[in-house]
Amino acid sequence: MAHIDSVDTNRPLIEQLEDMDWLPFNMAPVHHYDLGLWHLSLTGELEAPTPWGNGRDYAPYITPIDNENSYPRFCGQMPRWDSESAYIWFDFKPIRTGCRVDVGPDETWVVGSAVFAVRVIQIQEPAKFEIFDVSDGNQLKQFIFKKHKDLSDEWLASGDKDRFSAWTPDEIQEYKIKGRIWYELIDGSRALNWCFNLYTPLSDKHLLRIAYKPSGFWPPDHTPSKKALQVSKSPLWDFMDNLELSKMEEGSEVITGTLRRESDSSEEDECAWNAWSGEGW
Repeated sequence: MAHIDSVDTNRPLIEQLEDMDWLPFNMAPVHHYDLGLWHLSLTGELEAPTPWGNGRDYAPYITPIDNENSYPRFCGQMPRWDSESAYIWFDFKPIRTGCRVDVGPDETWVVGSAVFAVRVIQIQEPAKFEIFDVSDGNQLKQFIFKKHKDLSDEWLASGDKDRFSAWTPDEIQEYKIKGRIWYELIDGSRALNWCFNLYTPLSDKHLLRIAYKPSGFWPPDHTPSKKALQVSKSPLWDFMDNLELSKMEEGSEVITGTLRRESDSSEEDECAWNAWSGEGW
């Protein structure tokens, strides 16, 4: 259990931590998706629906990525894409877990929550990005960079001066996780939310994106230190360690939907986790 003896209330809590606790992803539900070409499993409690999110179309557990009908064309009454769009996408239900730290002998402080948004992207108009094969690492970096820079430029033009993204494709980090290459671009708003975007190719025109947003980890207008960023990314690496992505063999089938994983911890330990990771957290 993460523990700190005392807290300096004049400094953000995240800046004082070496580690923190969250509901570990090997204890959470596992969600099995049949993507036609791929089998994807994610762990974690699904984010509770919100009144403003009811119009969102989230992918069902059987969603073939090579079928255009899998990609919703509208969000409510608003069009998401058309025949001239450079790329199209669909989203999975977000996953959220609370993070905490024990303070002193008898207090528990909430650090924030770790939110994961998962998306499949299909390149539709390669010429618009001059990207013709995202399974090529250099072309994939170019696509990621251009996609995020265009979005960042739109926010900056609207007056959000705190918006940031990578300046060049060279800033995109490369990680090898469980034998698969992932590419990370960090963007967001320096004064409010940072987003760690991890991409991996599924084909020459399909991508899987994991967007990790540490919510409430530091106050507005605070730029986190390198140490704070490292601590805040701990749930991300745990989530990625428990993510499974495998090519579907012809004629194979998977059990889709949400299943509970077996846990090595005792029933008492599980109840303790559930007590602080529920609605009140």
